[in-house]
Amino acid sequence: MTGPRVLAPSLPYGTRLRLAAVRRIDLVGAWLCDHGHRRAAAWLWRTLRMM
Repeated sequence: MTGPRVLAPSLPYGTRLRLAAVRRIDLVGAWLCDHGHRRAAAWLWRTLRMM
């Protein structure tokens, strides 16, 4: 499967870029938590999610 189907018109480029960045931050934070680096994950989330 290639990905989820989009049922609404596409979002503006800036919004799509921001959502992609937030998704990456969350994925990296989850990876850090899984590997025992909870303080680094919390710092990353607090610092970069303030965009």
